[in-house]
Amino acid sequence: MKPNFFSDGSPYLAHPLLTPERTKEEVDFILAQLKLSPGDYILDIGCGSGRHSIALAERGFRVVGIDPSGAMIEAARQAASGIEAKPQFFQVRAEEFQTEQKFEVALCLFTTLGQVDNGGDNRLLLGKAIGLLNNNGRLIVEIPHPGWVKTNLVNQENIPLQKGVMYIERNFSENDNTVTEIFTRVTRAERRVYLLKYRLFTQEELTSMLEAVGFSIEAVFGGFQERQVGPENPSILVFSTV
Repeated sequence: MKPNFFSDGSPYLAHPLLTPERTKEEVDFILAQLKLSPGDYILDIGCGSGRHSIALAERGFRVVGIDPSGAMIEAARQAASGIEAKPQFFQVRAEEFQTEQKFEVALCLFTTLGQVDNGGDNRLLLGKAIGLLNNNGRLIVEIPHPGWVKTNLVNQENIPLQKGVMYIERNFSENDNTVTEIFTRVTRAERRVYLLKYRLFTQEELTSMLEAVGFSIEAVFGGFQERQVGPENPSILVFSTV
C-alpha cells in the first residue's frame, strides 16, 4: 500500500495549527456571511477529523461529513461521541456520494480541493457538489494561495515527538503546480511514512472551474477575514451560489 497522509496515525490528527480557536474563527466567519436557520442541512466535503462538522452541529445545524479516508471518519465519529446532535459521517469520495438529501450549504475547506492520488486531482467534485445543493444553495471553497505557498514553503523540517521524531520533506513542482509533502515518523518501535500531494490553483482558475459547472461567484476573501486576496494571506476563500 502506498503511503497516505490520511491513514491510521496520520500527522493530520495532531496538526499543531488546527486548534479549537482556529476552528471557531473559521466557522464564525462562514456563518456571518450566510443567512442560515437552525436545522438547515450542511455538507462538509473532505471533513477530515470532523472539526468543522462538529462545530456546526453544536450550533444546531444538521451536518453530514464525507471523506474517503476510513481513519479520518473513525476519528471524526470518536470526536463527536460526546455531543448530543451528532453529525452523520460517511467514508466516501465526494464524486461517488449518493443521497436524496439536498443541502443549503456545502463546505470544501483546507487542502481538500486539488488533492492528488493515482487518479489525478479531485476537481471533478465541484460538478458533483452543485447537484447536492438546493436552489440558491452555496458552496464555500478554501484553497491555499499559490503565491504564499511558494514563498513560505519549508523544504525540510524535523519535529521532535514524545517518543521519536517527525521528518518532513516538501517540494513544489512547477511542471504541474503540485506540492508534495512526505512525513516520516520514526520511533524505536516503527518507521511510518505519510504522503500528501495537492494541486495549487489560482483565484482565477478556481472561479473559472466553479462557473464552468454552473456556480455564480458571490464573494472572494483572503482567508477567513474580510480582506483582499494576496500572497500575504495563506488561503483563498470563495463563496459561490447555485
